[in-house]
Amino acid sequence: MTNKTKRHAAQLAQDIARLEAAEQATQPLTAIGAWGDAVHCFESKQAHALIAALAANRPLLVRGEPGVGKSQLARAAAAALGRRFVPAVVQPNSEYADLLWSVDYTRRLADAQLAAHTGKADRLEEMKNYVGPGPLWWAFAWQDAEDQYALCPHNYCPPADANAPDPIESGIVLLIDEIDKADISLANGLLEVLGNSAFAVPLLDITVVPVGRPPLVVITSNDIRELPPALVRRCVVLELSLPASLQAYLVEIGAAHFPDFDADVLAEAARQILEDRAACRELPKTGLAEYLDLLRALDGAAADQAGQLEWLDRLGCYFHKSQAVPR
Repeated sequence: MTNKTKRHAAQLAQDIARLEAAEQATQPLTAIGAWGDAVHCFESKQAHALIAALAANRPLLVRGEPGVGKSQLARAAAAALGRRFVPAVVQPNSEYADLLWSVDYTRRLADAQLAAHTGKADRLEEMKNYVGPGPLWWAFAWQDAEDQYALCPHNYCPPADANAPDPIESGIVLLIDEIDKADISLANGLLEVLGNSAFAVPLLDITVVPVGRPPLVVITSNDIRELPPALVRRCVVLELSLPASLQAYLVEIGAAHFPDFDADVLAEAARQILEDRAACRELPKTGLAEYLDLLRALDGAAADQAGQLEWLDRLGCYFHKSQAVPR
């Protein structure tokens, strides 16, 4: 066994131990970028799926309806593993190349216009001044991406996190969020990159490969559209859904987020959410996300149980998704 293999085995054993310790535990999540403070309650199957992805060196594809905690799982995994969290939220117009690198044509045009007036075209001759690193570049080779970003701060930069561990030493959890929002070509484009753990940047004549600890890639899907079977085969797949005993589950999660709340408030808010969920005939369905939003509103509206129960009757309906579906 080579030193590299031994080091990888030791790192994997450490990761498994950390995830086993997180199993059935509450993981606090501090604010990072646009992601606020939160709490994640690890279920056994979540910890086991993360271990499977790490051990197989495969991406983890997390599927399920909106609001069940798919995106938060990636963030919680980063916290439990002591890794840097790098989120990339897919948009309907996103292309797979945006996840790798992008060219700042606007900046190059401005430099060309300036060069026409000054006669100095030195900067234009160096294409590296106009290529910005994407999320996968940061996840594969953090230092190289950081150096490239200093030359061209275009398109993407991981959110600042003063308390984050060293990404080169500790590794990275990359979240590719809501991949099914974009055209299927984005998912198809990732097949080779994730399969080979490498991608080319032809404009710079380089190939980006993982440096140091391989990243854990977590991909989420709301199942809005079918993903390519080839991509699904390359992933460890975790289906997240709300449990059958939803009332008790919501109260448990609510108590973890709002430990000062009275049990009656948590239970009554859960009852309202479940009543509306039953009225939902299609997505989006009222669920965990709406329950926590409702509790957050009650927390801001009143400081005691009586006031919270009073406000619950006034505010609860505004978190019902059944009224959001066109009639």
